Amino acid sequence: MNHRVLEHRARAVVALLLAIVAAFALSACGSDDDSSTTTSGGGGGGETADARTLLEETFTGTKDVRSGRFALSIRAGEDGGEQISVSLGGPFESQGGDDYPKFDIDASIDASGQGFRAGLISTSDRLFVEFDGSAYEVPAEYLEMARRQTGTEDRAVPALPDLDPQSWIENPEVVGTEQVGGVDTEHITADVNVAALMDSIDSVLAELDRQGLSGATGGQVPSSIPADARAQIERAVKDPRIDVWTGSDDKTVRKIELTTGVQPEGERAGSASLTFELTGLNEAQTIEAPANTRPIDELLAGLGGLLGASGLGGGAAGGGADADALGEYQRCLLDAAGDTAAQQKCADLLTR
Repeated sequence: MNHRVLEHRARAVVALLLAIVAAFALSACGSDDDSSTTTSGGGGGGETADARTLLEETFTGTKDVRSGRFALSIRAGEDGGEQISVSLGGPFESQGGDDYPKFDIDASIDASGQGFRAGLISTSDRLFVEFDGSAYEVPAEYLEMARRQTGTEDRAVPALPDLDPQSWIENPEVVGTEQVGGVDTEHITADVNVAALMDSIDSVLAELDRQGLSGATGGQVPSSIPADARAQIERAVKDPRIDVWTGSDDKTVRKIELTTGVQPEGERAGSASLTFELTGLNEAQTIEAPANTRPIDELLAGLGGLLGASGLGGGAAGGGADADALGEYQRCLLDAAGDTAAQQKCADLLTR
């Protein structure tokens, strides 16, 4: 494997690390402990104790997050060289009860000028995938399968593991009061303890595995960070910093920025950053089904052809049995719902 591939993989690992960090902004919404104390940190130059209090109030307690718009962006690359950027965001609305949440999420990836855009829309009772300018409807049975796998038959949003940010945020200071999306917030800046963050991510991955949620990815999400990958990350990440903007009144996260230098061994230095922003909190959102849709089988067959042409899809993807193999794969996933080992074996149908 040449050094360029290794460098790309190192940057991808860091980007994944940063993406996982965004989850703690949402996981804080479901804690059982209630915090109602308000601490003012305005005026700039706040003490660490004040910042710790604000962080405690932000990442504990039940937060009222029923709807809004979120935006997540990740950037990584070498200094003066290749760059990769990922963006994800859109409106969302939790229905409550047994209803599946509504959302309209757009995603894009750009790697040095090349990339693609896609989308995912849920109207609670219908699910759509957007790709290359077309919308494809996902069969209702797949939505039911997702509910069974994530437990949304019994609740609107699955319980997310807690990344425990207090354990890896160090030396926090209150910068002052700023507005984010028209809302007054307290701005906190801090260092990041990378080893402690790795421990928290391991705990999250173990919990995802325990709940069986990693099975939905065909086993691609590990139950812990591999030791060699962890060592590479800890050596490569330099001077990571995190900034948190929390609502002055409700102590709900409105914005997070995480930045770090990246120095893979023997390679050119680079940087990586993540920005998460929540706006329009609990405001009404417009989320509608696409006007014109096509069967999801068309998209799956097209993607299978692309994988076959690139040599990534195995024997079935490049031949005339694409649609049949994909159909068998879909039925296999439905039959294996809730059984991680059986779902992983379904992938064999695509390489026969």
